[in-house]
Amino acid sequence: MKLPALLIFSLLLFGCKTEKKAEGAFETDVPERGELSLDSKIFLGNRLFSEKTCITCHDVYSVKKGPSVKKIMAVYKAKDGDIVAFLKGNAKPIVDTTASQIAIMQENIDGFLKKITDEELDAIATYMMHVDELNPD
Repeated sequence: MKLPALLIFSLLLFGCKTEKKAEGAFETDVPERGELSLDSKIFLGNRLFSEKTCITCHDVYSVKKGPSVKKIMAVYKAKDGDIVAFLKGNAKPIVDTTASQIAIMQENIDGFLKKITDEELDAIATYMMHVDELNPD
């Protein structure tokens, strides 16, 4: 009689421990994040634009080594271009630039831009698309 009771108690105890483990594992899982808001995308894109050194060659309003963000986005909007496809290296530039500017940009695309996520590329593009609204001339 003691053996069946001990067996049942052991099974219940083991079952509870297994459930606790499962619960503990579930609690440590990171919940899936929802889509970023427009403001969050712009904020992230602005940060990445600086961190990924885009700002080294592209000023928001004036020409540096490359065309300004304002000029780039004016051309992409007018020609219904896909800036994300360009940043991924899947499209040719549609902004008038020199061969040396294209070579530098291609090197950057092949280097660090291929290492960032689609979400980050989308954030950079969103920032660039909305830069005029943030700091109008």
